[in-house]
This record gives sequence, C-alpha cells and structure tokens, in this order.
Amino acid sequence: MKNIYVLLAGESTSQFGNNLFDIAIMWYLYRLTDNSTTIGLISGTFNALVVLNVLTGYLADRFPKTKVMMTIDGLQAILISVATYLYYGFALNIWTLVGVAFIAKILGTVFDPAENALIPQIVPADQLQRVNSMNQGVKVCAQLVGMLAGGSLVAFVSLADFVLINGLTFLVSLGCIVIVHKRVGHAEQVSVEQVQTRDWYAGLAYVYHNPMLRTLILLAVIVNMVIGPVLGLNIIWTRGTLHASAVVYSLAQALFIIGVVAGSILINFVKTTFKTKLLLALTTMTVAVTFMVLTHSIGTTLIAMMVIGMAGGFVNVSLFTLIQLKTPGELLGRVNGAMMSCTNISMPIGIALGGVITRYVGIATVFIIGSAITLVALLAMSRVTLNEA
Repeated sequence: MKNIYVLLAGESTSQFGNNLFDIAIMWYLYRLTDNSTTIGLISGTFNALVVLNVLTGYLADRFPKTKVMMTIDGLQAILISVATYLYYGFALNIWTLVGVAFIAKILGTVFDPAENALIPQIVPADQLQRVNSMNQGVKVCAQLVGMLAGGSLVAFVSLADFVLINGLTFLVSLGCIVIVHKRVGHAEQVSVEQVQTRDWYAGLAYVYHNPMLRTLILLAVIVNMVIGPVLGLNIIWTRGTLHASAVVYSLAQALFIIGVVAGSILINFVKTTFKTKLLLALTTMTVAVTFMVLTHSIGTTLIAMMVIGMAGGFVNVSLFTLIQLKTPGELLGRVNGAMMSCTNISMPIGIALGGVITRYVGIATVFIIGSAITLVALLAMSRVTLNEA
C-alpha cells in the first residue's frame, strides 16, 4: 500500500496545480476576448478532448504504465516551462494561451487511463474499493483547494506565476511516479511483454461484447447526460429561479464537491453488492433533484447539491472498482479509456441539450425530465443481473 500513498501524493499535488491553471486560463481568456461565444467554443473543445481516451488507453496497455505517466509529467513540465518563459516575456495572446492549454489537455488524456490501469497492479483486489475511494476523494479535495485558491489569487497574480506553480506541481508528481516505478517497474515490464492484443479499439470491442460492462457504461452515459444540466446549468436555477446571490451559487458548487468526497468515504461502510450500491445512489440522486425542484428553496437546493455529490461519489467508485475487477489486465487501459470517453463526453452533451431545451420549457422542467429518465434507467438496471462473483 506504500506505493499507492506515494502515487496519491503526487497526483493530488498536480491536481491542485491543474485547477489553479484552469482558473487562470479562463480568467485571462475572458480578459483577452470578452466574447462568450469564443469562450464557449474553446471550453467545449477542451471538454471534447476526452474522446481521445479511446486511443490513449492503448498506450497504457502497450507500454509500462509508470513509464507512460513519467513521460507525460515530463512533457507537461517542459510545456509549462516554455509557457512560463513566453508569458513572462509578455507573449500573452489568445494563440499562446489556448495553444498551451490545448496541448496540456491532450497530454492529460494520456495520463488518466494509465493511472487507472496502474492501480489494480499495485493494490490487492480486496483493497480496490477503498483505494478508489481514497483516489477520488483526494483528487476532488485537491480540485476544491485549487479552485478556491485560484479564484482568490487570479485578480492579483500574473498568469506566468500561475503557470510556474503548475509546472512545479508536475515535477512533484514526476518524482512520486519515479519512486513507484523503481518499486514496480520490473513487474510492469513483464506484464506488458505478455500482452498479445495490440489493437487500439480492443477496449471498445471488449465492452461491446461484455453485457455487464456494456450495461454499466450505458447507465453511466445516461446518468451523466441527464444529471449534467443540474450541475452545468445550476447558475440559471440559482439566479433565475431562486433569485439568490453569487455566494449561494458558489456554496452550492462547493457542497457538491464536498458531497463527492463524503460519498467516496461512506461507500466503504456500505456492505452490499455493487448493483445495490448503484441503485441506492441513483435513487437518492433522483429524489434529491425532484425535491429541489418541488420546494424552490435555497436551503433544499444546497442540501440537494450535496446529496447529488454523495451519490456521484458512490457511482464513480463502484464503477471503477467493478471494471478493474472484471477486466483482464492487458485490456484495462483501453477499457478505462473507452469508459472515460463515453461517460465524460456525455455530460457536456447533456448540458448543451439542457441549455437549448431550457429556453422553451424552463429549467425546472429540464431537471424533472432528467430525473424521469434516470428513474427509467434505474428500472431497467434493476432487471439486469451483474456477475459480481
């Protein structure tokens, strides 16, 4: 278990740096363009890059995962060094700003599947759920701290300083992965040499032909798509429907993140099947959204956002753990890549569709439609048998 603690220390540091960087990028992008359409297109393009996980998951299976992660952290550090030089040299324009962020996002799509595929190699099977919950909780906490720090400092600190801090966090992450590599590198090399399947699309094919994984990923896609508007369009609900302040909106977002951390911890105390955990979490999420819409209250909205976060923590940890347990090691990178691509891209799609529909039927109706679709998915899920043995 020492290896996982070292890995989490490095990843929490880089997550903190990434969120500082993301806050600064969007702030300066707005200052440079003052154009919501441009910002929306750029932000949407960044989010769409998750589809590359289908391809980048192949690298995690084809090469030793720690080597892939070390390479990416090294490239990120070099990229950030160049960006720091450019920004300190006042070469700050939309092209250098978006270009650096775009390359950094692409490199990130290579790192994540490798990390998710590495965890089962360095953690005993009976500890996977606990480690996945730790991993999610630590990352979300680092994101929250990064967001709060970035939001507090962005008006006073230059972009070059933000980028420099982010570069230093990548060096910390790189150092931690080097330590893990020295401990498990030989075993990884042997595992990679035993891999027979070389096709990049093998992960998609495996998911398609595996009824359990196909069902789980389809469920995750549906839930992300219909619950996405609750998260992405919460500003419309808070300002337009509740007529609340920006403080309430920020508090709701923070409580959602706190809920994710709480859910990641609590799942370890719920002793039941993965299927029951999923059904329990999604039922709770549906009830929370419905209750929020029916009451039109600031208090219930804040409570609902925290409950939704807790349910999300339950679902994420359950899915990752079950996929890690049921996927052959030589395919884990590609299967993780396929899952991340499908589930992550569905949320921005849901937010975009929700935004369009809201113009015609109102935000409350969009939330209720999402809850109804989730309920239908739950009923279908209850009839599916999951082979968890």
